[in-house]
Amino acid sequence: MIELQDVHKSFGDFHVLRGVNLRLEKGETLVVLGRSGTGKSVTLKHIVGLLRPDSGKILVDGIDVPAADAEQLRVVRRQVAYLFQTGALVNWLSVRDNVALPLVEKRTLPPGEIRERVDESLASLGMLEAAERMPAEISGGMKKRAALARVLVAQPRAILYDEPTAGLDPIMARTVGRLIRDVQSSGERTALVVTHDLELAFAVATRIGLHYEGELIELADPEDFKQSRHPIIRAFLDGEDDTAVEGNPR
Repeated sequence: MIELQDVHKSFGDFHVLRGVNLRLEKGETLVVLGRSGTGKSVTLKHIVGLLRPDSGKILVDGIDVPAADAEQLRVVRRQVAYLFQTGALVNWLSVRDNVALPLVEKRTLPPGEIRERVDESLASLGMLEAAERMPAEISGGMKKRAALARVLVAQPRAILYDEPTAGLDPIMARTVGRLIRDVQSSGERTALVVTHDLELAFAVATRIGLHYEGELIELADPEDFKQSRHPIIRAFLDGEDDTAVEGNPR
């Protein structure tokens, strides 16, 4: 469904992506691990056309995203939802109105059906009682759930999760992990999760890779990844400084 072929991207002298290759199949949950600030989220932004690569191909159901026109980008963004790290709720709208936004913008459903779908989405995430509250009146964890409800109400085929547990306490982080598993349980939706949270990664992934120096290292199923002898992966999993790894050019 989603494929990146030899994707490169630089910001000035910072070469963020150095030939990234990956392919996501329908129903899988691919987790890209890596330290904070290394550019993992840049990969997600390329998939929905928020950034353009310097070179390489990005395909979503056969659409070449960097070369897509406005209508093709709308098609991609209807199929692939982006869950921003901050949640990106609109501060002056209630939780219910935030969740309704994707449906209101489409202008294809009557108000009664929009209300029904929004309430179903909120209820599925335990947020219906907070529907009339404003973003400033709810906790960080509730904002994450409201943002996920807004993503789900549009019924996307794939979801891109940008550091979904960032800034959350361990209990709420585990709750978010359970929500991702529940969303993926039907096997109909594809997910790409970027995170530095090892507990989340092993809780939700069907495959895991490590983003390091602009490349994806050793995409594998969780158990094989956990047992990897690759020195950079071992350093990351063991919480060690990878600059000390023999042969590391940094």
